[in-house]
Amino acid sequence: MKHILSCRVSLRSLTMVKTVEFYRLCRKVKSNIYLFNHEMTCEVNSLAKLISFILTLKNPDSLIIIEGKDATSDQECINHFLNLQTSRCPA
Repeated sequence: MKHILSCRVSLRSLTMVKTVEFYRLCRKVKSNIYLFNHEMTCEVNSLAKLISFILTLKNPDSLIIIEGKDATSDQECINHFLNLQTSRCPA
């Protein structure tokens, strides 16, 4: 049975290198990952689409949607990654 979870995240601290690492993490987890920001949606299944999405953000605060059987554990993994980035790069 699939679960759908969402949470607010800040993408402000993602550099290009960290964006690639975030993409690799999203491809490694078993859930489908989507980013939503002001009428723009990005399924994290293409690095080019993800970079384009992040570069065109006017507001770095986005909604991340996680859909899958292991959505809870995948959300913890993604939140851990994003929290590490925020603590290393204060805005």
